[in-house]
Amino acid sequence: MPADVPPFPTTDAEIDADDLDSVYGQLVKGVGHEYVNDRNVDELARRAEEDGHPILATELREWKSPC
Repeated sequence: MPADVPPFPTTDAEIDADDLDSVYGQLVKGVGHEYVNDRNVDELARRAEEDGHPILATELREWKSPC
C-alpha cells in the first residue's frame, strides 16, 4: 500500500455537512456517520433504501431509535 494512502476509509475533508448528497456519498463509502443528525436521518435512510443499500438504511433507522 502506498505511504500516502490511509489503511482504512476516512471522511473527506471537504464534506459539506448541510448537503445531503455529500453526506450520503460519505455514508456509502462507510464513513461520515458523524454528519447524521435529526434533520437528515430520515431522508438519508429513504435514499439508502431506494439505492439498494438495505444495511445502511437499517443502520440509519437504528440511529433514530432510543437506546
